[in-house]
Amino acid sequence: MKKINRQLAAIKHSNRPGFMMHIVAGYPDMGSSERIAAQIFESGADFLEIQIPFSDPVADGPVIASANEISLKNGTTVQSSLDMIQRICDSTQKPVLIMTYFNIVHHYGVERFCEKVRTIGVQGLIVPDYPFDEDADNGLIERCRRNNLALIQVIASTTRPHRLDEIVSQSSGFVYCVARTGITGRKTSIDNQTIKHLQSVRAKCDLPISVGFGLSEKSQIQALEPYADIMIVGSALIREYADKSLDEGLKSVDGFIQKLITS
Repeated sequence: MKKINRQLAAIKHSNRPGFMMHIVAGYPDMGSSERIAAQIFESGADFLEIQIPFSDPVADGPVIASANEISLKNGTTVQSSLDMIQRICDSTQKPVLIMTYFNIVHHYGVERFCEKVRTIGVQGLIVPDYPFDEDADNGLIERCRRNNLALIQVIASTTRPHRLDEIVSQSSGFVYCVARTGITGRKTSIDNQTIKHLQSVRAKCDLPISVGFGLSEKSQIQALEPYADIMIVGSALIREYADKSLDEGLKSVDGFIQKLITS
């Protein structure tokens, strides 16, 4: 987690929120997704969340779900995703995290997966459907700890207080707050409920707070900045390069990120 901690320290001293961008490995194809990843860091993002595609991405809205489907149709596998992720990790000093669903981790083997991603330079995992109550059987939390991987826990606005205490106690790196109920993609209105959710997590948690689901505009970032440390953008970013040539997509990605992060 050294890269995560170093980047969090840099964000703290920058007087601006951090930004984590989300892409799907192999979308629109493997070579293009690797180029887009490089552009994301070049444009100023602090973290990159790379999704290993899955056939039933239950937390994802139509944009990311479609990207998963196309990537899988292109022949993307777990191994080809990991190979790409290793090349990206080798090319940057900024943190790269893997987002995927637990079925993939379980099928690969929890211990083997954690050891593998550590060796290729990954700094943490986001597994939104991980059965937290079954960790005694699955052991993902302990395997992440042994391999110095952050396990980024996802906290919904509907999470009950006692459950929030349990999740926070097992979190590392930072926590991932969902800005609203539902799936990713649809634009989120930053209302009092969103703010209260972030405040309730802040009161329970000493770790930095990230927030995602439906972020796409500077006005949302400005509204959330007093309450969160890291902004997560996925569907809106993917829309910037979907159905475009690679050169056009790279330019759109750069302009989009610059608009979000510039004061």
